[in-house]
Amino acid sequence: MRIILFYSGIESFNYFTDEINKELHNSGHETFILDLRDANKTPEHSLRDLYEFTKAPVDAAIGYDQMPTIGPAYVELWNELNIPVISIFMDPPFRFGDYNRVLPKSYLRFCCDIEHVTWCKRFCSDTIPNVYFLPHGATVPDKEPSSWENKKYDILFSGTYYKPESYIRTIREKYSGAVQKILFDTMEFMKANTSFSFPAAIDRILSCADYNADDLTRLSVMESGEEADWYIRMYYREKVIDSVLNSGRDLWVLGRGWENYPQYNHPHFHHISERVPFADSLDIMADAKINLNVMPWYKDGTHDRVFNTLLRHSIPLTDSSNYLKEMFIDRSSIYYYELNKLNMIPEIIEDLLTDPLKAKLCILKGIAIVHEKYTWNQIIKSILNAVNAFKSDSEE
Repeated sequence: MRIILFYSGIESFNYFTDEINKELHNSGHETFILDLRDANKTPEHSLRDLYEFTKAPVDAAIGYDQMPTIGPAYVELWNELNIPVISIFMDPPFRFGDYNRVLPKSYLRFCCDIEHVTWCKRFCSDTIPNVYFLPHGATVPDKEPSSWENKKYDILFSGTYYKPESYIRTIREKYSGAVQKILFDTMEFMKANTSFSFPAAIDRILSCADYNADDLTRLSVMESGEEADWYIRMYYREKVIDSVLNSGRDLWVLGRGWENYPQYNHPHFHHISERVPFADSLDIMADAKINLNVMPWYKDGTHDRVFNTLLRHSIPLTDSSNYLKEMFIDRSSIYYYELNKLNMIPEIIEDLLTDPLKAKLCILKGIAIVHEKYTWNQIIKSILNAVNAFKSDSEE
């Protein structure tokens, strides 16, 4: 097959693109990468080079989030060339507004949360008739990770931090009246009901007698919800980190924004670095006995940190999702904590760090699952199978 891929200004997406590119080449496929950061000038990755590549038939264009369809000109281009476009969504689709409505005629979307698939089918069935679940991909390390005993960090958290209060201020500045009240009510509801995703919480709030809203109203509020979605993520991210520090254990953190964390100067809090390339972050994760994870409020989906942690012979300690609970058994192939019982996190950590054998057996079981289902090799097979099925259906 001949495939178009994309680079953008998001470094982690470029890493994923490189992994996809590598797997495609290993399987004998031909690729071209269009660099959207400067599509007119980037040598070997420009629109001019794309034109040369498309002189022969192309089977698909594959990119992350809205990258393949960043404007009407690209939508028209794919339609003109009659190339199926595949968007792999890492972020919630309700954030993307018109990007959900102005799309190529031949378009497939993959979402990393089953609820996101349901959302697309509910609100965008006319423009996104082909939408499927696709878990994150995990990178198999080039070298054997260090043994449990030789790892440098007991507990590592990788991810950014922004003050939850900053999102409250932004909502007050951007919205007023009913929308502002609905968003604040939803945020409070999610704090108390942690099993609800943002769209599910909006549905619950808008189903009460005061609103009794139709789907168009619900869609409008959901598309106004990016700050509320970020708020609940950061609210619990802060609470989870607090719970570890309160245990007296040292915690190492990798990511931007942590200088704004209220306990930044806590004696057990260690900030490794603000930003490192995605590949380097995997090497740092490999040096931790426990990789602490807070799901990005995906209640029926995945995150690459869970899978990459296991492949680096480390324990993922994470809140759960419905999908993860079906695939990984607590204290057998993964370790879960509950967002409404954060006081239990120190006990789980103590149990793991004082019983290396238990941790190692868990890691071995988790590694087997990841190798079977979640490496880039499996992910590419799923994508290409969907492309082939789509093209076959289109030809009938």
